[in-house]
Amino acid sequence: MRYVGCASSEEEHSVTVFQHRGRIYYRARRALPPGTQLLVWIGEEYTRTLGLQLGNPVNYEFGEKDRLMRLFQELQPPISGSREAASLLPKAPPPAPKLVGLGRAQSRYWTFFGFPGDAQGRIADKSKIICKLCGVRLSYSGNTTNLRQHLVYKHRREYNQLVGGALEKSGDPPALGRTTRALAEFIVWDLMPVEVVEGEGFGHMLGTLDPSYKPPAASVLAGTVLGQMYRDAKGKLAELLRAQPHCSLSLAMWRHSAHLAYLTVTVHYVDAAFEAHAWCLSSRPVAEDPSPETVVGILAELAEEWGVRETASCAVGAHGHATKQAAAALGWTALPCVGEALKAGIEAVLGQPAVQVALEKCRRVASRVASGPGRGEDAWQCDPQLQGHLGHFLRDGAKWHGIYPLLQGLLDHAEALGAVSADGQAVLRPQDWAALQDASDVLKPLSIATSTFTKESFASLSLVKPILTSLLFKHLAPGEWDSQLARDAKAAAQRELSLRFSEPAVDRGLNLACALDPRFRGLDFVNQADRMETLHLLQIEASKLAQAAPAAAAPPASSPSLPAAQLCEEAGIEFLLGGLCGMRNAPGTTHQQAELESASFQSGEALALAQEPLRWWRTHHSQYPLLARAARKLLAVPATSAPAARLFSQDGEAFNAKCQSLSPEHVDMLLFLHANRAAL
Repeated sequence: MRYVGCASSEEEHSVTVFQHRGRIYYRARRALPPGTQLLVWIGEEYTRTLGLQLGNPVNYEFGEKDRLMRLFQELQPPISGSREAASLLPKAPPPAPKLVGLGRAQSRYWTFFGFPGDAQGRIADKSKIICKLCGVRLSYSGNTTNLRQHLVYKHRREYNQLVGGALEKSGDPPALGRTTRALAEFIVWDLMPVEVVEGEGFGHMLGTLDPSYKPPAASVLAGTVLGQMYRDAKGKLAELLRAQPHCSLSLAMWRHSAHLAYLTVTVHYVDAAFEAHAWCLSSRPVAEDPSPETVVGILAELAEEWGVRETASCAVGAHGHATKQAAAALGWTALPCVGEALKAGIEAVLGQPAVQVALEKCRRVASRVASGPGRGEDAWQCDPQLQGHLGHFLRDGAKWHGIYPLLQGLLDHAEALGAVSADGQAVLRPQDWAALQDASDVLKPLSIATSTFTKESFASLSLVKPILTSLLFKHLAPGEWDSQLARDAKAAAQRELSLRFSEPAVDRGLNLACALDPRFRGLDFVNQADRMETLHLLQIEASKLAQAAPAAAAPPASSPSLPAAQLCEEAGIEFLLGGLCGMRNAPGTTHQQAELESASFQSGEALALAQEPLRWWRTHHSQYPLLARAARKLLAVPATSAPAARLFSQDGEAFNAKCQSLSPEHVDMLLFLHANRAAL
């Protein structure tokens, strides 16, 4: 019996077990070539016969099979028979030896091995070890090399599960066990430090869920399991980027600690199916205010590593002079981040002295109400909804992207808050409420603009110019009935927005993106001179991309050719009339075709504002083949330097908080895997 192992599923077994005259025999189900491992499946039929309740499928240890066979043999007493019949039956193999583990063993390989023991449970022979999976005897010389080799070559699946997928055979990628894979994905998805696997509470939880599982050490998890996932994902992403003719980059900086910041670079592109994609390339440690030379060095290194030096056209970032110099050094266009521009505009409104005074008084009121009513002050009693809103204000009142709804809530409860007093006088006076109302009115269009960029997972650059124009010349323009505070707040917000988008190169980039967006194709929000210049630049861009595209494939050799006489005749006609009578249906130069496509596209009906431009191009790209190339290039440029959900939402702050808890050693790898989970 020691030469027959247990199969982990019914499909794997090569022999079946049966009982005859009180003895156990194995029957081969097919012809087995030499060297084939003998595996038996102890299925439900036998376990029911033995009165056992085992799961299906069942993973049997060597000792468990031995126990089952003994139970099976003892099920009925031996049946006496003729000597002739008994002589035809093979003798039963000797019972399997009792295995004794090495008491001081620390290697996990000993899980599947033991020494032959005597009746008292002592090691009988230390020169031999026995595999619990197949019963093979191996020589033992004091190290575990032959144990590991036996598991790798004979029981690879069990070996992978034991070491968490770290196959040490050169050239073989790790085959992760299900639990180790889930553990690695938990670290990546929730951005947890790898050291969490060594925590006592985490180990207790894993031991409760799966007592037989031993998690890898943090160093093994980071260097082997996560490291292989990181290399695999980088390989897949590099292959995707090589297939893209155009892309753009965005730069986002976040603080890791008081003395350490990181610059995260993301690549953006629109594929041939007009689907927008964004992949994180790398996160590099930098100073909080990096020098232009630092940014240039990081971008140049990443551009060479990922092969996007020539295909990238724009760099979107909020780092001012450093980003501009880096983009110029690499031949790219530097564009500002619309999220940072809106943040600056909102903070300019909140920075008005009267607004700051009113907000500070609101914080005092919220703190006093949150602490509970004072002695004999019934006016402090307020409804639970207001208490919850004030708690929210205390927690999030300093966050620019959420201040407008908080102000609206305060104004809705002005009567109740006006009753809160200090030293017998109201804390918030009429002039304070007037300042809050003016600030709320000015912040409303800025807040709506912020939420507009968060509606889609990818906010294209084409959305910036229309919204910016509407803010500057409509919603933030001084009104006849505006107070002086409202006028000052609007002027401050206008200055911040105009400052970041005032450069001619930036304005041209915004206009070109709008010209390819079917929602804004008419360019009604720009003056006539800028409109004509934009269309001219668009035609040049489309024809340049068409000329740079790979040439069309030559016709196959088997294609029928025209007779020589007909070729001569057509050549003569071309010679005489080619310059005078151009065929109407003949394609002209690429520039002429770009002009025709541009004129047709501009005269088309504008798409509804709520529709997605890339979805429109997915349907109509064959109608405008040259403009479609330009659309893939220009509509891939993001409006923000970070995904909208992270820049404008509470999730973004939670994301940055998790990033700060990571070890600097693992920041780049874990952020890369987290942001690019779809590529894993």
